[in-house]
Amino acid sequence: MPIYHLTPQDLLFFRDSRPMEVSVGSGGHGASWPAPSVLYDAIHAAFWRAYPAEQAWEAKHRFGRSSQRDGRRPLTKRFGSLSMAGPFPALAGQWLFPCPADVTRAEPSSLALLHPLQGDIGTSNLPANWLLPLATVSRPTKEPPAPWWSKAAFESYLGGSAPGAGLFGPDALFEGEWTTGIGMDAASGTQDGERIYSAEYLRLRQGVQMGVYAEMPLRSDGSEGMTKLIDGSGRIVVGGQQRVCLVERKDNLTASAMLPGGLIGAKITGNRVKWVLLSPAVWPSIRERKDSGDLPIQPHPGGWLPNWICPSTGRVLLKTGDTARWEGQSRKDWREHVRALDSFPESTRLVAARVPKPQVITGWSDVLHLDTADESKRASGPKPTHLAVPAGAVYYFECASAEEARALANTLNWHGAAPGDAIANRRSALLGEKGFGLGVCGTWDHQPAMQP
Repeated sequence: MPIYHLTPQDLLFFRDSRPMEVSVGSGGHGASWPAPSVLYDAIHAAFWRAYPAEQAWEAKHRFGRSSQRDGRRPLTKRFGSLSMAGPFPALAGQWLFPCPADVTRAEPSSLALLHPLQGDIGTSNLPANWLLPLATVSRPTKEPPAPWWSKAAFESYLGGSAPGAGLFGPDALFEGEWTTGIGMDAASGTQDGERIYSAEYLRLRQGVQMGVYAEMPLRSDGSEGMTKLIDGSGRIVVGGQQRVCLVERKDNLTASAMLPGGLIGAKITGNRVKWVLLSPAVWPSIRERKDSGDLPIQPHPGGWLPNWICPSTGRVLLKTGDTARWEGQSRKDWREHVRALDSFPESTRLVAARVPKPQVITGWSDVLHLDTADESKRASGPKPTHLAVPAGAVYYFECASAEEARALANTLNWHGAAPGDAIANRRSALLGEKGFGLGVCGTWDHQPAMQP
């Protein structure tokens, strides 16, 4: 199965979006846990290095967005079937996940869950007047809960219980380490004689690795293309300054054994479902326009609110039924098939949310990843900057019946309607193939009536 563990051979550098100059109050913060796109780009670049010449087995496609793609362009985008999930910290063979945002630490040392309030008590600080606020009757403390949870702890939380074990602080996994660096001249590969800076690097603790689910189905026969790059074990360079990591394929591990499973079927007895992000998600702002088929596209603010939620009412706009693209089906036919499906009823609505501060997603593009057929896109440069909803964000939904709630969970859980090893749902509007938008569903109840 396509599960891989990466072991750094040195310090790692995953810088944030702040400038490196000390004068602007930064100096090079690179000890953050990497976004999914960092590992995806590293694997994609490794394929380019390993196979500089085109291969008969690779999946290629044209540069550009699907709605504006010029069919006359050559197929310059290589290894297009690559998809990924992760990276997640792997400690003693088990993957860990960010703490859900609706968990707080209560006195003396237990955990408490936030619940949506009923009635006209308080307001949410999110920009939507139809959202319920969250609260708890437990006495809070200033200490935050442990930021990393095991699979078992996460599944206990999804069932409505605050876990008492399987919780880890950052000190158990990694630490930041500051070192001095020098500016390099890109042309000569030597020190530029001008810049000296201080930068923070990420050092994983002994026994801590990065866990990744990665697959690249080959168009020729459907077999797994990741073996073309890593057959058992290998090495790739990851992050800033191209630090080397040993990569091992874990044939005895599966996605369902490593990722938390969301509630499905009979485990959902009521009409309420909450969806928790395991990885960041990007929902862009959408302006009002018409698509290539002259159909209207409604405006949407994006940001914290999923593009598949009506910004005026909270109604879920996703389709029910099989929305998968069949083998050999054209994109045009697939879109027409999805449009013909029924939407969730108006009674299926978002009623509350707990969303932390956004995570900045950016990066740098090398010439290999751009359109070689377009001279204006052949230089390397910065990638677009996105403000992503971070992993751990929680969205609360209310439905008319348990049947509706189960159908919604089937649509939102990363594994779909049944436990499995394939990733069925990636609910980020952008970068889904890079591991964004994975989530799991649990249950929730209203907070008992509180006096204002």
